[in-house]
Formats: sequence, structure tokens, C-alpha cells
Amino acid sequence: MLNSDYAGLRVLDVSQGFAGPYCGAILARSGASVIKVEPPVGDWARKIGGAVDGHTAFSMVPNIGKRAICLDGADAEGRAILARLAKDADVVIQNFRPGVVERMGIADAQLRAENPNLVYVSILGFGAGPYAKRPATDAIVQGFTGMMNMNKDARGAPRRIGMLAVDTAAGVYAAQQVGAALYSRLAGRGGHHIKISLIEVAAAFQAMPIIDDAMHRDRPSPPLSVPIGTFATSDGHINLSCVSNSMFHGICRAIGKEEWIDDQRFATENLRLQHAAEITDAVTAVLTTRPSAEWIKEFEEQDVLCGPVQNYVSFLDDPHVRKSDFVATLEGGAFEGMPLMQIPGTGTSGSRVSASAALGEHTREILEEFGYAAEEIDRLLRKAVVIDGKRKVQK
Repeated sequence: MLNSDYAGLRVLDVSQGFAGPYCGAILARSGASVIKVEPPVGDWARKIGGAVDGHTAFSMVPNIGKRAICLDGADAEGRAILARLAKDADVVIQNFRPGVVERMGIADAQLRAENPNLVYVSILGFGAGPYAKRPATDAIVQGFTGMMNMNKDARGAPRRIGMLAVDTAAGVYAAQQVGAALYSRLAGRGGHHIKISLIEVAAAFQAMPIIDDAMHRDRPSPPLSVPIGTFATSDGHINLSCVSNSMFHGICRAIGKEEWIDDQRFATENLRLQHAAEITDAVTAVLTTRPSAEWIKEFEEQDVLCGPVQNYVSFLDDPHVRKSDFVATLEGGAFEGMPLMQIPGTGTSGSRVSASAALGEHTREILEEFGYAAEEIDRLLRKAVVIDGKRKVQK
């Protein structure tokens, strides 16, 4: 089940990978009619990470809710179909290197004369500047923008965040900008060309640590508070945070260190920061003596911020999560029953969502909607200008 906030909005998504397609998926799962265009070899995301039934997790998540057409953009007739699809679109999303959409005939400048209200989304790698033509991936951008250094391991080695953090944020930022552009259009200010680069996304995403680095560049950045962090217990790990004197006193009572409450060395946050190692070492030693559930109960009774460190299985099985409305269930083929996280704010309890479309699954259906006769569609199929994922036409 998808919501209908964007019902009636027509979106042409010619992007590949994750960032652009995720923007399209957010619009689709908010009610927009989104057509996903793929080349004959398919979106390269279908092959990243081990495919099941023509999809990987990389391609499944950013294409939920879309209809799929497969066509050859290198063929003149394929490009003509693309232009025809773009002509009536409210939003076009692309993330190709500079020059590619111009050759395909669907660049912003090529479409805007006929469609001045178009909202055109270009998700770029490095954006305008000396590196404009450099290829960019999530990992490359994490390294380039300092994110890997922000996420150093215990030995101080730069470490990539273990998910597509930049690509995901880019899709979210792009979808937000689409909403703003549509509001502007409703106000009579016409269409808009949205340009978002992965490096500016990564920079915006790291606004807080970048400022923190500037504030403490000449000296080590202190912890946010003491004690704070991830601590081992006898059967796992918990996260613990202390953001006030009363919370510190609660921690003292929970771990049997009541003498700390009257210890003037720990009377204020600034004083505790000066004794961070002593406090942290003591808390670390005590927490290893009991299981996570017992510590969480103790800290909750003292009104201290804490929580378990879970894996995906325990997270999905958590009683709170099982009662929530942000986990939907996929349906269809090999993906039947798999969990799908809802777009925040759009969840409906018990929702079942169709898995992403197969390559070219809706090719014929879409062409018919755009006025192509059955005989013409068959000719295009025989010529392999388009591919129908539901059936083959003999040459």
C-alpha cells in the first residue's frame, strides 16, 4: 500500500544506481506515477551485491512503486520514445555524467522549451568545477569529503560507513527539493532545474562534525558528555548517554557508585570532562558484570538515556517494532514476506507492498498509454528498440 500525497504527479526516472532512483522511489511511495527507464542490460544496480530474481537489495529498495520500461537509448527510435515520455512529465530525474542526457535528447534545455513547468532533477557526482567529469560513487565521496576520517576505527584508520549513506541522503535531499519546486510551480513561478551533487550532500550531512572540527582543530575534540558511548555488557552491548547532572546521578545509583554524587571532582559537566577517562573506565568495568536487559531496566528506572545495540533480526523482532507501522511486507516471487521499511510518516500498519518491477515489466503497457499501436510496439520489440519483460516477440 502506497499513500496518495503526490497522486497525479507524473515522474520520468531515467537515473540508475541508488541516489536518483531513491528520489524517484520516495515520490512513487508518496503516490506519484513513476516510470523507470532502463537500458537493455538493465540498471547496473541490479547486479551489485548478488541478485535474486533479477534484483539486489541495491536495486529493490530504490525502485519500489515504479513501473518499468526497457528501451535502447542509443537507437534513434529509442531516443524518440524517451522524448515522448519526457514531454508530458512533471518531473524528470537523471544522474548521468555531463553530456549523456544531451546525447539522449532529454537534457533540461532540450525539454524546457516545450515544457516550461518541468521540474528537472540532476544528481551529479562532483558538480560544477574542475572535477565535474570525474566519476563518483558513495565510497569515493565518503573518502573525498572527510566522512571516512570522521568514522575512524579504534586504530585511527579511515573507515567507510557500511551503507550507502551519501546516496541515500542524496535521494532524500532531492525529493525534498522536488517538493519545494512543485510548491514554487503552484505559486506560478514555473519549473525549476534542481542540481544536487553527491559531495554537497555529504558535506550537508556532516554539517555538525565539520563545525565541531573547526571549533577544536588545534586540540582534540572532547566527548559530548561523560559517560557516553557504547559499552559491553555480559551478553552484548548497550548505548549510554549522560546529558545532565541528574542523569549522571542516576548512573551513579544504577552502577553502585553513589559516592560520585558528592564527589566535587564530578560536580559539573566540565569537571566530569576533565576526568573522562576515570569515569569511563569505571563504568566500562561495572557494565560487563550483568546482561544488557538488566542494565537497561536499571537505567530506565533512573531516567537515564540508554538502549540496546541490536542486529537487524533482533530489531525487527523487538516488541515495539512489531507494534509499529513503519515496517511493511514485500509481496511477489522470491521477495514474498521480506521486510520493507516505510518512508517516514507514510506508514500504514500491516501494509503489503509489491516488489520492484522486473526489467521491462511494463514496457507494452506504458507504450500503449502513450499512443503506440500494437503493431508498432511489436515492430519495436522485434527490432529490440524496446524489451518487454513479460513476453518475447519472435523476429
